[in-house]
Amino acid sequence: MMWIWIPIVFAILRMATGKYVFSALTTLSCAALVIRTSPLAGAALIVSALGDWFMAHKGSREDLYIMGIVGFFAAHILWVIYGLRRVETLTIPLAVGALMSAFYAWYLTQRALPKIPKGLKLPVALYSVISLVAYTCAMTTGNIWYALGICLLLFSDTMIAEHDFVGNQATGVLILPTYYLCQILVAVSILL
Repeated sequence: MMWIWIPIVFAILRMATGKYVFSALTTLSCAALVIRTSPLAGAALIVSALGDWFMAHKGSREDLYIMGIVGFFAAHILWVIYGLRRVETLTIPLAVGALMSAFYAWYLTQRALPKIPKGLKLPVALYSVISLVAYTCAMTTGNIWYALGICLLLFSDTMIAEHDFVGNQATGVLILPTYYLCQILVAVSILL
């Protein structure tokens, strides 16, 4: 647990310098910290680093945006499996997951999807579904740090949609801090 300061330092360096390398080092150092305890979580973080690379280098290229979504989609599948292997409670997480799904259905149909380029609509919609499933599975584990981490990932993704598609530029400052905090909390949840 004492090594958790490493990804924290990398996250701070990324936000302070804007250099992508620190983004990769944040995610990969979290993966290195957890991979022996949970190879599945380590793999999810490594796949996230791949998705992050595509998103960070996408520019205006839809194909790279889709590759980023595919990378994070694969990571979410691993988070779903990780969560399903640790189910402790169902009633409240399923109810909260259903409420969040209803909110996201409204958000996507009313706010985001009308502004998303045609080639990205289906990938974004499918990614939203797997994100909500991963969030619901995280809540079923009873591990507050893990659930909060995955919740922050969902929030960060929503801020990306607001920034990239809706045009709400003010949300851009929330994307990286919540994304890195997600990874750090997930690592903490596994190390505790």
